[in-house]
Amino acid sequence: MLFLIFLVILFAIVHALPSHAALKTGLRTVLGRAFGPLYGLLSLVLLVAMIWAYRHSESGIIYDVPNWGRHANFALTLLAFLCLGIFLFRGSWRQKLRYPMAIGVTVWAAGHLLANGDGRSLVFFGGLAAAAILQAALMKGGGERPASDIRQGHNFLSIMAGLALYALMTQLHYAITGMPLVELQ
Repeated sequence: MLFLIFLVILFAIVHALPSHAALKTGLRTVLGRAFGPLYGLLSLVLLVAMIWAYRHSESGIIYDVPNWGRHANFALTLLAFLCLGIFLFRGSWRQKLRYPMAIGVTVWAAGHLLANGDGRSLVFFGGLAAAAILQAALMKGGGERPASDIRQGHNFLSIMAGLALYALMTQLHYAITGMPLVELQ
């Protein structure tokens, strides 16, 4: 569990640092065009490590989840994937939401906390929600906004991408997390 806590904190720090405009500019100057891919790769490595630590952490029940929590999780996770699609494409909705990735991560985490009441879930999902909220607050404080170039048709593409990614994740959820989406009895 301590390793999971460490990784969640490290993930939050990695995502908070580029929210500081001067630091982000400095990193872009040093790394050039490699900044985006390297940042994405580091985020992916940390996410994979957190999932591994989550799967290997033992934890007891911290709170009882509501009976409807699992159903709410499906709906909130769909909304989160739609936000991810909006983040990935440069439609007008990306400008309107300002921080669609942070919103998506927060909604996704909230859904999972409604469906899972164990300590490792509280650390993992609660930590990622806190990191997303922190990053959005830092970006707002720094006046950062998404790129202003809006592309026609990208709102539609963002919804299609969000739905496709949601469908893909429903198929891969067990392989990635070790947790079945639906338990048949």
